[in-house]
Amino acid sequence: MSLRAMAKRAAPWALREAPERGIVVSSRVRLARNLQGERFPHMMGEDALHSLRSSILTAAHACPTLAGGSTWSMEELEELERRFLLERHLISMELVREPMGRALLVSADESCGLMINEEDHLRIQTFGSGLDPLRILDHALALAGELQERLAFAHSDRLGNLTACPTNVGTGLRASILVHLPGLVLTRDLEKVLNSLRILNYTVRGFYGEGSGVMGALFQVSNTATMGLSEAQIVDDLLHHVRKVISVERDARAVLLERERARLEDRVWRAWGILLHARLLGTREAFDLLGDVRLGTSIHLLPRLDESILEALLVTIQAAHLQIAEGRSMEAEERDAARALTIRRGLMEAQKEPKSGTRKDEE
Repeated sequence: MSLRAMAKRAAPWALREAPERGIVVSSRVRLARNLQGERFPHMMGEDALHSLRSSILTAAHACPTLAGGSTWSMEELEELERRFLLERHLISMELVREPMGRALLVSADESCGLMINEEDHLRIQTFGSGLDPLRILDHALALAGELQERLAFAHSDRLGNLTACPTNVGTGLRASILVHLPGLVLTRDLEKVLNSLRILNYTVRGFYGEGSGVMGALFQVSNTATMGLSEAQIVDDLLHHVRKVISVERDARAVLLERERARLEDRVWRAWGILLHARLLGTREAFDLLGDVRLGTSIHLLPRLDESILEALLVTIQAAHLQIAEGRSMEAEERDAARALTIRRGLMEAQKEPKSGTRKDEE
């Protein structure tokens, strides 16, 4: 799988039919695992990291779940290429900044990935479209089981899985759900909802995760507790609370349609017009405008669009994606021009009849 081919499309799993597509963009599960008797990566020298990576890769390549996928050693990639993988949520910033001895394995449809020697020896990641965390949890646990048949994991009968950071000890699980909440943003009820989630010990972050700002009214909601409950219970609790968020977002959209329909129509049609005609678009502006168009489509204020193309644009307009697709580094204004062109072409294509097998509006 070449990076340039990947840069021109979203991951195949992101384009599939899924529950709650009008509000939920995607679900993700991550499991942290370490090898018995080995120091954590931040305590290892370069030779030890390379040796451990080799051992893990041998085991991972024998796992059926990862058959036919791709493998990249991080130090063999340029920084721009690593940032491209970061934009696809396949690696963390740590692997961008500290590539030596690190690696990434990705399944053919990108629904499953394995980071090697990040904060922990193994970071298993699975992805799914829409509100589907329990299914992708099963996928992650299945891969963990395949790896455990070939590798001895560090485990305590009292504490569970042992991890480099104490906050991950136990299940080693982080589950996150990416939600689109423009209704709550526009009704100014968002902070109340987010504070309620924080009180319940859930973390809320922007599109790029930890340390990122909010763009396009997109928010990642994830668990913080990793001990005292099973993996299924942790994800089921997250699912329960996200469903409440979905309900209040629907209510907010209904209020806006009833009380401020003209303003809402003006907002989404202005976004549509700008995106169809702009020649320069920065990342944040593009995300915000695409968020408005996504809202307008889901509540039927804009014509029916192929939603899979809208979802793909959220990926392909990012800075590293544009440059990898073009095959060269680009200055900021060149990227803004390429982003605007990519969006214009995408929206023209999205107006055509949606392809069979792509997602449909859930609302």
